Amino acid sequence: MSLRLQLSDTSVEVIEVAPPAVNTNLGGTGLHTLGEPLDAFTHGIFIGLEEGKTEIGYGTSVNRLRMSRDDIDEYAANMYKATKSTIE
Repeated sequence: MSLRLQLSDTSVEVIEVAPPAVNTNLGGTGLHTLGEPLDAFTHGIFIGLEEGKTEIGYGTSVNRLRMSRDDIDEYAANMYKATKSTIE
């Protein structure tokens, strides 16, 4: 938001894309299977771009775009705990 405001009088357009967890083969095949399908995610992002949105989320990340800082901190801590417990 700050960068978008700082560049508002220039020809630069700042667009924020907030991805959720996405199923990809990054790190190895079958490693990231809990997220959104890659094709659906990319399609959703392009729709947001076509609609002229400056903040684009998809799936579970849509709500996180509007979270307060305290809510983000709590969400991140819970996600870390859940991820850590599945690794141990």
